[in-house]
Amino acid sequence: MSSDADKYTIKAVERSFEILDYISERNHPVSFQEITGALNLNNNMAFRLLASLQNSGYLQKDEGSNCYFISLKSLKLSRNALRSIELRKIAFPYMEMLWSQYPNANINIAVYYQGEVLVIDRIDSQNLPRTYFTPGRVLPFHCSGLGKILTCTLPEEEINQLITEKGLKQYTVHTITSPEALKQELIKVRKEMVGRDRNEFISGDNCTAVPIFDKNRRIIAGLSASALESYMSAEEIDQMFPKLQETAHRISAVMGYDDII
Repeated sequence: MSSDADKYTIKAVERSFEILDYISERNHPVSFQEITGALNLNNNMAFRLLASLQNSGYLQKDEGSNCYFISLKSLKLSRNALRSIELRKIAFPYMEMLWSQYPNANINIAVYYQGEVLVIDRIDSQNLPRTYFTPGRVLPFHCSGLGKILTCTLPEEEINQLITEKGLKQYTVHTITSPEALKQELIKVRKEMVGRDRNEFISGDNCTAVPIFDKNRRIIAGLSASALESYMSAEEIDQMFPKLQETAHRISAVMGYDDII
């Protein structure tokens, strides 16, 4: 049975967003043939939709390869979305206070949204001239501290679905690539309420993540400290844990969480 909202659905608009979603998930410009094949679009409809998206400024076409890619105009939408997140506004002052005590670390906050571990804010180490984890970046769920803490309480069926859809890509020699090993790791993370990445995602980089809760005692975000070993050792990152946990508890309290049962 169709919902009331279906009465007002414009298929061409839906298809346009499907195209944007598809291209945004690729790490390279996408050809006309790839788009029509993946989305089951006829050539005439695809041409008109792509032309409309180009004309609106959300898509660009590389004249050399005739492939399409997302334009910089989309950054306006993502920037406004990030600005509208209440959690980000609440957390940032606490992140700054933590960073002032550990300026060699990167302080990160991320959420789990529609199967993705999405970084919503970050304060760079004073040693980095520019960030390599910009807000909006997606992290792997299986080998990042934030990914582990944000997925550790998911039902096993959802973990299995993530493994099937995302895979367990090997980034370094330390990356967990076995489903069973990952599930055991997540059990440990859930028990200890801390997610650790020790050279699993990026060689020479370590991260420790803790949860942020809402008033319903659900994990709504992860807060982490990370650093390259040339700036902070894994042991120094471990020593940050009490302050990291304290900061997460303060943010959780503002979000309505009460740890007194």
